[in-house]
Amino acid sequence: MENSLTFLWMLLQTIFALVVVCGLAYLIFRVILPRFAPTLGGNSMIRIVDRTGLEPRKNLYIIEVAGKWMLVAASEEGVQFISDLDPDMAREMELSFRSQRESRGSISGKPFSEVLNDLIGRKGGK
Repeated sequence: MENSLTFLWMLLQTIFALVVVCGLAYLIFRVILPRFAPTLGGNSMIRIVDRTGLEPRKNLYIIEVAGKWMLVAASEEGVQFISDLDPDMAREMELSFRSQRESRGSISGKPFSEVLNDLIGRKGGK
């Protein structure tokens, strides 16, 4: 009988410790860290609008910097500027992508390469 009470007491202590650790983790990640990282809150002049992975450690980014939209590539060798994007068309495409993602439908029925060419301003480019 005494062993079962000891086991029950240890089980309750373990559950309590787990609740405390989970509560602290939630508090740290949801309350404390966002206050120390103001750029994550969207109050920055730089915003990464979208990212597409090409290969491991090679990505294309669409970035908005103070109203200017750019397409850049990032890899192990560094970051390279590719092209400026038309701000009006880029904003329109962002809203379209966002609404399509929310409805989980297809994105404008176009392949990614055509959408990218439209943003860059090329018509039927390579």
